Amino acid sequence: MSPSTARLRASPLFWPLPPALVLAPAGLILAMTLAGTWDRLDWRALDWVYLSAQVGAQARLPVVVAAGAAALVAGRFTRRSLVFAQPWQPRAERDVPLRHTVVVVAWCLGAYLVGLLPLTVVTATRGAGSPDAVAVAGALTGFAALTLLGYLCGVAARGLLAVPVAVGTVFLLTSLVFVSDPWTALSLQPPFEPFLGMREAAALGPYRLGFFLLLTVAVAWTTAWLLRAPRRFSAVHGAAVAAVAVTVVLPHLHPFPLVVRAPGAAVCDEHGGVRYCVHEGHAEELTAITGLAAPVFDAYGVADALPREVRDQSLARGDEQAFDGPGQDVLWLPVYPGWDPYEEVPETMADWLIPDVGRCGSGSVASLDRGARPQERRAAVVYGLRAWLASQAFGGGASGHALFADADPDQVSAWIRQDRERLASCEVDPEELPWRT
Repeated sequence: MSPSTARLRASPLFWPLPPALVLAPAGLILAMTLAGTWDRLDWRALDWVYLSAQVGAQARLPVVVAAGAAALVAGRFTRRSLVFAQPWQPRAERDVPLRHTVVVVAWCLGAYLVGLLPLTVVTATRGAGSPDAVAVAGALTGFAALTLLGYLCGVAARGLLAVPVAVGTVFLLTSLVFVSDPWTALSLQPPFEPFLGMREAAALGPYRLGFFLLLTVAVAWTTAWLLRAPRRFSAVHGAAVAAVAVTVVLPHLHPFPLVVRAPGAAVCDEHGGVRYCVHEGHAEELTAITGLAAPVFDAYGVADALPREVRDQSLARGDEQAFDGPGQDVLWLPVYPGWDPYEEVPETMADWLIPDVGRCGSGSVASLDRGARPQERRAAVVYGLRAWLASQAFGGGASGHALFADADPDQVSAWIRQDRERLASCEVDPEELPWRT
């Protein structure tokens, strides 16, 4: 047995490619995927809707690496100067490209899935909702299709030039979704991160999956056509390429809705006359929300200024409802994967209570400097009150703002009740604060 035969038999998972040509991109893809997801393993409020979308979102750069690797393989092992890859040889038409692409796709896609495994395990352990199988299948099919597109670039360019061509082409295709929403139907990911309480529109996932399957067929057929000698026109091949072109154009003529609301059951609690409700998948967050919001409302001290209900945005049945609230008496709180309630809840509650600083006429500029305009000094009162209210969620103490640093909570509440109308119209000067006179 010759040494070369022994090496081939020792590497059946790589044949007919050198192991280094596959292991290097696979290792890079694994490292990139782990780096992109590792900090999310301890995130709060993880859910399956988010993870299903991340299968495509996290693939954006790894698939570029896979396409570059496939282009390098094609550029090296299908060029006409190789004895075993002459165009008249039948195996150069189908068998060799098939073996190349199977090895590259299997290793690169396998490395990507291994990189997603820790986040998947964490989501399965404490995540809510259910996976979106169509979205996941579309993302993985897209990974394979774009890798094959990189191989096609290598076959067409026949050299090292194919690598930057493939990398640039695939990177551009995966980035178009951030330019225009219609590209979402043809991309690995949506332009934003959906989470519990929403799902992809019914037609979007199947269309994306169908497009990538069609792209795979067209790319494979075109690759075989480029390697064939003589190149004979095939009506079926032409139809496949034309079908891809039509599929690309359709979403731009009739854009798909991207997501629809899918609210679940609510879990509620009541404290101080305010009802707090979250999606059942966010039930673990209810205690933190109530515990952080109630002190802010209590410190304000005016019952009729409080919202009737604080609701998780995952319970909204429409975007208008989430942003406006029925009757303007519902505060919608965004609870999403990775959120920090200790930062967001107090600030959101304080924002509800304080007046719009735009009424001060200061261009949202607040200043206590000697040369500050009266409007800017009055805006500083509003910002100071906001900081003070938010600090009450953690027991008060130093509010981080000079105007309220030495304020007594009872004194602040009494002042709010007394000057509430003037405060709402931004007419209070810093010198009028009772604890500064």
